[in-house]
Amino acid sequence: MKRIRVPFPFLVIAALLLGSCQSAPAQTVAAATPTAAVAQSAGDYWGLVEQAQQAYAGAAYASAMQFARQAAIANPEDDTAWELYAQASVANAGDTYLQEIPDHRYRLPVDVFVRDRVNHAKDWFVIDVREPDEFAAGHIAGAINIPYREILRHLDELPNSKAAPILLYCHSQKRAAHDLVILHELGYRKVYNLEGGYEAYEEWMTNNAIPTPGPTPTPGPNEPDFGC
Repeated sequence: MKRIRVPFPFLVIAALLLGSCQSAPAQTVAAATPTAAVAQSAGDYWGLVEQAQQAYAGAAYASAMQFARQAAIANPEDDTAWELYAQASVANAGDTYLQEIPDHRYRLPVDVFVRDRVNHAKDWFVIDVREPDEFAAGHIAGAINIPYREILRHLDELPNSKAAPILLYCHSQKRAAHDLVILHELGYRKVYNLEGGYEAYEEWMTNNAIPTPGPTPTPGPNEPDFGC
């Protein structure tokens, strides 16, 4: 039967998720089971694996995870179910993210960000994901510097509440997009990417006067305040 291979880090994630299912007593019981029962168990295992593979092929990733998890519990010694569970988990998370992307694709226009700051409409937690030398050469006031490759090593620096509004930016919006996806998958649902990046911010600040404080529209439940 063809096995699905995934990168080692995802296997580690799967192992953490299912680790409680791999206990020494379960393996001891299996070793003491009569031959006929072992054969039946093996049949059940591969039957569950096949159901998981079929669910995966049909893009039913949650079901694939469930079948693969049951298979991994039934036979924790074989890695086929573990690998399938890991891949289905990644696919399920990715599919959920893609289906929930709003029309603005989590991009916050520079003028909206500036107006929000002037009006204290949102307490944006700003992260500059460029390299330290870029940050030192100039950055948005109040931003902290976490290079985009290191975001997962500095989660302790992020707001305690995953509902806090977070704004990411790099030079032109490309690098920050990677971190945006990761943080959303970790449950930070109000993470946005500064549209155009620091380049667009500098251009706007050069060519426009800082707006005076004034009333702003109330944003929708899942929308940043994009009103005028």
